[in-house]
Amino acid sequence: MSVSWATSSPAELRAHHARDAEERAGPLPGDVNESAVGEAGAFRGGLLYTPPDPAPGVAILYFHGGGFVAGSPTTHRCVTAWLAKLTGMRVLSARYRLAPEHPFPAQRDDAVAACAALAATGGDRLVLAGDSAGACVALWGLRGLDPAMRARIAGLALLYGGFGGIEGGSIARRGTAENGLDAETLSIMYRRLDPQEPGIWPLAFAGEVAVPAYVLAAELDAVFDDSALLFQRLGPRADSRFAVAAGQDHGFLKGAGRDPAALRELEALAGWLKGRVGTA
Repeated sequence: MSVSWATSSPAELRAHHARDAEERAGPLPGDVNESAVGEAGAFRGGLLYTPPDPAPGVAILYFHGGGFVAGSPTTHRCVTAWLAKLTGMRVLSARYRLAPEHPFPAQRDDAVAACAALAATGGDRLVLAGDSAGACVALWGLRGLDPAMRARIAGLALLYGGFGGIEGGSIARRGTAENGLDAETLSIMYRRLDPQEPGIWPLAFAGEVAVPAYVLAAELDAVFDDSALLFQRLGPRADSRFAVAAGQDHGFLKGAGRDPAALRELEALAGWLKGRVGTA
């Protein structure tokens, strides 16, 4: 079935995204336990990945991509399971409400609730992570935390994110209606969130971010410039890092477990994360 990220229904986009993730997925690491976490209060639940002998007192909170309209913890099982394997940390892949049924700030509020839920399970230090739209959700979550909870965030892992840009060189060169990353489709995608608050996009508030960040851009990605601009605008920190996945396109980490390039980039991220939280 042919779909359009601009005109297809949310149901069609969700089915398409789920099929694509299943087709691209590699095997999960055999020694990482996957368990479902149910809803509790404002927390929407998700999938928890626990490696053997997980590092104590630290955990990763992950938000999936999918253009804010599609995706789930299930579509990103490979990325999150391998991230748990390579870091030795628990990874909670959290569910959040999707547009257009749930406009912003539902995504931010769900991210904040997920932080509280993970912290309650013994996460003294948390890493906020996400890919594509999920990288944006991670930053919204950080911005929505109270000062006490924000102090527990040890780092950010922002993977080929879409941070609000709708024009620029990489979009002009590589964005198409088919991949959903041309200027027109990105504009429609962002409008689905129906944002009423000014300045919600991370490119506008990146200077407020004081947490060290690992920003990964895919070299062939239409939204490459979003990652590059975000990194330039982040609060100055010597321990942040900008990485480029050579020869890779948007969404390539879905092949973790099968694609050597995806595992290499996750290994590099894992090394940085372990250094940040003292588990290396």
